[in-house]
Amino acid sequence: MTAAEVVRVERSLGAVVTAGGGESRCHRTEFHGGRWERPGAGVRIFTGPPPAPRRLPLPDPAPLDDHREAVAALAALHARFGPGSRLHYTHTSSVRAVAGPGAGEPVPQQRRVWSLTGDLATRAGRTVPVGRSGRGPGAVRLLDPGWLDATEGLLAAVDRARPLEAGAPPAVLSPQAAGVLLHEAAGHFAEGAPDGTPPLGHRLRCRVAADLVSLDDDPLAEGGPAHYDRDDDGIAVLGRQRIVVDGVLVRQLHSAASAARAGAMPTANGRAASVLQRPLPRMSNLVCRPGATAWDELVENAGHGLLVHRLADGIRFGDTVEARLVLGERIRSGRRTGEYVTGRVREKADVLTRIVELGDRGEFTDNALCGKDRQMLFDVGTCAPAVRFSALRCAS
Repeated sequence: MTAAEVVRVERSLGAVVTAGGGESRCHRTEFHGGRWERPGAGVRIFTGPPPAPRRLPLPDPAPLDDHREAVAALAALHARFGPGSRLHYTHTSSVRAVAGPGAGEPVPQQRRVWSLTGDLATRAGRTVPVGRSGRGPGAVRLLDPGWLDATEGLLAAVDRARPLEAGAPPAVLSPQAAGVLLHEAAGHFAEGAPDGTPPLGHRLRCRVAADLVSLDDDPLAEGGPAHYDRDDDGIAVLGRQRIVVDGVLVRQLHSAASAARAGAMPTANGRAASVLQRPLPRMSNLVCRPGATAWDELVENAGHGLLVHRLADGIRFGDTVEARLVLGERIRSGRRTGEYVTGRVREKADVLTRIVELGDRGEFTDNALCGKDRQMLFDVGTCAPAVRFSALRCAS
């Protein structure tokens, strides 16, 4: 292998279980192959082991969840939440290795992830999106009693909700909802450009949040959905990285390619959904340092405003950040009212600069899905505390 060549190889197992329309189905996949990148000669996709003499032996991937258990769990969910629900359970197990500049000795990396997606139907015929994902076996988590009870409460509240009028009220966001905005407004802003084009070095030292916000990227964070000691470029993880200090971006997240173009060091954030796709600069676990304010105090300090229980379908394009407001609740005189609303958050990229208070404990959100550039990862974690905003722009 020449110094500039890169060979990536993967063995993987996968399965998708669906429930809806009166039946459950399971589709299984298996893959062994890779990607050979040669400067001046393009990219060669191969099946089976790499062409000789570029041998990268891989062990078998860990076994998948028992598909019968997954089918039974999904059928139970479908029965509990009604015939209007449409659910998809995906689980994959893979082992990868890469050989090339900066990768050192090829080290096989095991990866096992899962997701539950789709829509649940309320009694009144509304739909509520489902998004749960993480690492390890997932079938045992599908019927988690705490999640089931919380979801039934969410559906009942959505049925009582009214459309939210447009405005910019003071707002308190749950850790789940705060995680969506942190991921979109700060996490993606910190990622370098694929292959370093266009260069994004001018973003360093830009203010992305209020002074009290500091963010880390940590592939080894305890309890985080992401967990790896080498990224998909073979770059070794050196530990937690501070990317935002006192609201200012101080470090970008890089793949090997984006770092080379930017004249920077790789940060072990080259991540790919498949070995057949190029690694992109991606977050691992985005961790927001908590503050010192209890949940009830955040609500009390909001006065008259909005309590955001759940956001979904977050997206950033250009200088705009949007998300579906699945469930909110009006706050009056610092007290919850039980008056539920639904709508949409439609914000500018500076939304995090209006954070005025942070909750006293952080928690990882139950949805670690991220589909940047049409590469879906199941393990992009966000750990956030509850957050109070001076104003949050909402639309009906």
